[in-house]
Amino acid sequence: MPWLACHNSEIDWRIGEVKMTRCPEECGKQWRLVQGKLGWEKQKEEEAKEEAGKKREEKDKKKKQKKRKVMEVKKVAEEWKI
Repeated sequence: MPWLACHNSEIDWRIGEVKMTRCPEECGKQWRLVQGKLGWEKQKEEEAKEEAGKKREEKDKKKKQKKRKVMEVKKVAEEWKI
């Protein structure tokens, strides 16, 4: 299993736990150990929350831009008495 050798994970055969604590630089992330959940489960949850937050921010940004455009159109309409 090349991926296992590449990530050089910590394996506890007695309790059946694999800890991804030594990922290589190209992996871009270190799997964090979290009490009560496996590190990868907690990291997946955190990544999902981050992604949802980014999507929410982008949606809010687009909404503000649209509102700004509507206000500009209204202002022009008032100036030209349309």
